[in-house]
Amino acid sequence: MKKQILLLATIVCMMNNGFAAIAAEEKGSTLIVSFDGMRHDYLEGFMRKGDMPHFSEVADKGMKAKNIQTIFPSLTSASHAAIATGARPSSTGMVSNEIHKPNKNIANRDSAFFSSLDAEPMWSVARKEGKTTATILFPGSNPEYGNKADYAVYYGDTWAESDFVSLDFKNEESSKKTSFRLKLNDHDNRIVYIMAKRSSKQKKYDTFYFSFEKNMKSAEKVHLNDWGSLSFATKNKELAGFSFKLKAKKPDLSDAKLYRTAVTSAVIEGPADFRKTINENFGFFPVQDDDAALKKKWITRKEYEEISTYFAQWTTDVSLYIKERYKPDLLFFYYPQVDHESHNYLLIDPRQPGFSREKSKRYIGYIRWAYQLSDNMLGKVLSKINEKDRIFLVSDHGMEPVYSRLSPNEVLEKKGLLFKDSDGKVDVKKSKAFAVASGTIAHVFINLKGRENGGIVDHKDYSSYQEEIASIFKNVQLEKEGVPLKHYLSQWWGELVGNNEEIHSVSVSITDTKLFGFTNPKVNPYEKVILSNSGQKGQIEHEYTGDVLLVAKKGYYMAQDDGDEVMAAEVLGNHGGNPSRKELFPVLLAAGDGIPKGTIDSKISTLDIAPTIYKLMNIKQPHFVEGKVIRELRGEEK
Repeated sequence: MKKQILLLATIVCMMNNGFAAIAAEEKGSTLIVSFDGMRHDYLEGFMRKGDMPHFSEVADKGMKAKNIQTIFPSLTSASHAAIATGARPSSTGMVSNEIHKPNKNIANRDSAFFSSLDAEPMWSVARKEGKTTATILFPGSNPEYGNKADYAVYYGDTWAESDFVSLDFKNEESSKKTSFRLKLNDHDNRIVYIMAKRSSKQKKYDTFYFSFEKNMKSAEKVHLNDWGSLSFATKNKELAGFSFKLKAKKPDLSDAKLYRTAVTSAVIEGPADFRKTINENFGFFPVQDDDAALKKKWITRKEYEEISTYFAQWTTDVSLYIKERYKPDLLFFYYPQVDHESHNYLLIDPRQPGFSREKSKRYIGYIRWAYQLSDNMLGKVLSKINEKDRIFLVSDHGMEPVYSRLSPNEVLEKKGLLFKDSDGKVDVKKSKAFAVASGTIAHVFINLKGRENGGIVDHKDYSSYQEEIASIFKNVQLEKEGVPLKHYLSQWWGELVGNNEEIHSVSVSITDTKLFGFTNPKVNPYEKVILSNSGQKGQIEHEYTGDVLLVAKKGYYMAQDDGDEVMAAEVLGNHGGNPSRKELFPVLLAAGDGIPKGTIDSKISTLDIAPTIYKLMNIKQPHFVEGKVIRELRGEEK
């Protein structure tokens, strides 16, 4: 599923510090490697247990931050923008993972990951100073939105979602043949032809050939239950492709099914033949994961992990190839697996839906797998590091358990501020407000004339609507905290009698929740309700900021979709709120040329990473940088 990267002939030995050495005249690179969602305390724990030997190697040979916080909101887009620029959302424009921009209808939302940064990132600043820079998948580095690096690889299009296809093989002489239609989003349907053969010593069909051509020209040879892949050039000349596995238990293939991943491609930009070089050496950009297929039992957990591992390996191989061939002064790349697994499996709070000790232990094992995958990839990176390189290992935020999701749009609808049409879509001609949710925050926008396309609220009424919306959310009172009381009782009963059967006969008054150690059933789930242009702490001053900013209390997150005012959580981990909570603390480790050994004891922020790198690279930092140089990384007195 991947092509191996050859070691450069210049690598001659391993230094005592674990980093490879190259010829003295070779220049070094500064690498910033992001592990999305990596919690400070979890990394520490896994390192103590010996699960993260390569992270421990960097910590032993360089420096590790003991007290680092991310920014508010502690979301992926905002936090990576802070790392890349040294500036907060008021400067970067990354106010949320989902952004509502002016001059569009009130319900419009754009992905922050496919929007431009308002503040110039390091890879762009350094490039203007004559440095060579490269970015691979790092959030905010999409070259289609300006401020690009010399060499850039980013998430591209998804041409078709994953599928599980039943195959009907027909006998044709010494083989069996079948085909299936690959329906792409651009209506460019393709047919995949499959031919099955069996060896003379085998009674069952175990060898298969896959091709987009009926004559099976240039076919991909794959064995039963092994991974294969196909790729093709799209209409816009991108290389798209998918991985697949043919499964069958019966020798005649009468039960044959084929699982295939989503069809994906990358945005690849650079000089000369850079795109062609990447495509020829590493093939199409693979899918990151497939939760839907796992949930539908199209694939096993092992196969799911193989898909995610392939994605991580592709990222590593491409990043190291760019480092070795193009020798960038500054290189950014990114791994999403820890964040993804933590969203799905951070089951550590008894208030969370489906909690049990056994399930929690199993789920934590999935998160540990993601941490160890990160460490394995880091090991491959360290094998290519030379004595003149330096490496920064960062995360954008941590992760905390959640048990309930909130629907601010349901609240607005109940209060007569948001209306739906007969198809359930927001009626922009009647609605006075709409909430854009992401993680544990939500921006509420007023449908203001002159700012929103088709706005209906007069400017003279703006303040009164803003105050009304703020008052509504400040006075929300939920009947009970967390998931329904029935869940608590069934879990409690299951613990006592050794099973997980739900209770239908036990009746407990809502006032008796004290008997079970639960909190007051009357609760406002919103930690903060912040009005824009009010000078309140936590306010984000940017045109993308909502007129009212909602911040959920610990244990809650915001849902964009409709539903009840409060619902059981659909994800188990989330982030976005108060960055001072220890569960949301990120990580920072650094080692290499010019970086001393020891610990970073002072209290620092992810905002401090950019100015520190500017200092190490002797580049004048832009005026908007808010962070400070981390003195310990310069070997200076505290």
